[in-house]
Amino acid sequence: MRSLDDTIVALSTPAGPSAEAILRLSGPEAFLILGQLLAPGQSASGIRNPKSEIRNPLCALPPYSVLDTQLRLRPDGPPIPATLYLMRAPRSYTRQDVAEVHTLGSTPLLRMLLDACIARGARVAEPGEFTRRAFLAGRIDLAQAEAVLAVIQATTAAEHRAATRALQGLASRHIRELHDALVGLRAQVEAAIDFAEHDIELVSRDELLAAIGATLQTVEGDLRTADAGALPPEGIRVALCGLPNAGKSSLFNALLARQRAIVTPIPGTTRDAVAEPLVIEGISFRLCDTAGLPPADGLPIADCQSPISEIANRESQIAGPTLTDPIDAEAIARSRGLIAGTHIALVVLDASQPLGEAERRLWAEVAAPHKLLILSKSDLPSAIAEPEAAALAVSDSRFQIPDSKRESPIPNPQSQFFRVSALTGEGLDALRHALAELVRSGRVEASPSDLLWNARHREALVRAREALERARAAAAAGLGEEFIAADLRDAHDALGTITGQVAPDHLLDLIFARFCIGK
Repeated sequence: MRSLDDTIVALSTPAGPSAEAILRLSGPEAFLILGQLLAPGQSASGIRNPKSEIRNPLCALPPYSVLDTQLRLRPDGPPIPATLYLMRAPRSYTRQDVAEVHTLGSTPLLRMLLDACIARGARVAEPGEFTRRAFLAGRIDLAQAEAVLAVIQATTAAEHRAATRALQGLASRHIRELHDALVGLRAQVEAAIDFAEHDIELVSRDELLAAIGATLQTVEGDLRTADAGALPPEGIRVALCGLPNAGKSSLFNALLARQRAIVTPIPGTTRDAVAEPLVIEGISFRLCDTAGLPPADGLPIADCQSPISEIANRESQIAGPTLTDPIDAEAIARSRGLIAGTHIALVVLDASQPLGEAERRLWAEVAAPHKLLILSKSDLPSAIAEPEAAALAVSDSRFQIPDSKRESPIPNPQSQFFRVSALTGEGLDALRHALAELVRSGRVEASPSDLLWNARHREALVRAREALERARAAAAAGLGEEFIAADLRDAHDALGTITGQVAPDHLLDLIFARFCIGK
């Protein structure tokens, strides 16, 4: 991190031509630099003073001002129209003098504007440096700084609402309350150490255990929220799984409404998993097409040959003994891992083929928290009768949605299976609605909650929980207050990393490196 006394400059809008672009400056020389760029004859205060008569003509403006003016970037160049937004310290985002130039979004013009500011003493901002300065100046805390990025990266209205609540400080206030409670508790314990030789008990062990237990309960509740109630950054994970050639890749492309996965009549075409974002009814999903899972028949994954291996082996029988393709085995293993880590599994069966033992076993063995039975290729004559599909679907009730938890009906509420055709589009809208309804109904606990936790916050909460558990165990075992105080200090420091009360430079570097230059 370079000096906070530097004046920094960067484009705050994306690169490329546009109707309007924004250049931002922050630092003690921000107004001076822009004042030097005012075209001759332009006024900064309504009084037509040549800028040569005033070292910094923008200083005559009120603390927050908007000025329609013209800038001259080169002595021989034409003036360009610009609107200046001037925010004087400390009433600004960074609590420094901040200026924004709103002008034409011409790439060459913006390059000249940036170069003109640099030539007059500004330097290009580092990634996230504006927000980092806001944090260091106390304008926002670290959780709010991360919320700035969450707002920028939000892809749905729900994500935006959750990020906005974090930016407003909802999570920060909650953590500060916990942090302050631990500070007070730790102060009592450390005071007890000083008075131990006088046999003065400032806080009883029962009171101490109760206080630690209450704080631990709150942290555990926050962790449950982080695990179940916070929207994953990539969205709700949905995996398509099934036997080879069941129509998974075709369905994957149809749901995305574009050709993303390779589709051929050859079973086993998909080896590497393919994942793409998908927004349905305002909810973000991460759709994943996995490699076909061959029927195991009791054999370990490494012993299962995919159709590609079988074809290759049949063609090479004259050359020697058959061998299992290790690439197939790895693809199958990865598919099973992805399915196990998904929120919703779409178990795809080829409806043009009879329902056999392999399909029944596949349905039973898919261990995702929620799963839907998908009968693909409905444009072909069906070999799976409605009663068969219904009986298979209801054989596992984990994914079923009780009527009381549904805001609107899902097609086939009794059987919970879906006939779809990637060719004609039949059933796709019903399937999309069912996925969105699983989230809205509360069955898939992954919609944004009042408190937005990211992975870094969760890791800090885990460390705080572990420290509090140690403190509670030490208090219950009758250990000395110094051991309890040390564990409370660890919990206190862990929570402090969420809001930035404990913020080593390497942590700040890691967080703000994820920002773009102009934020």
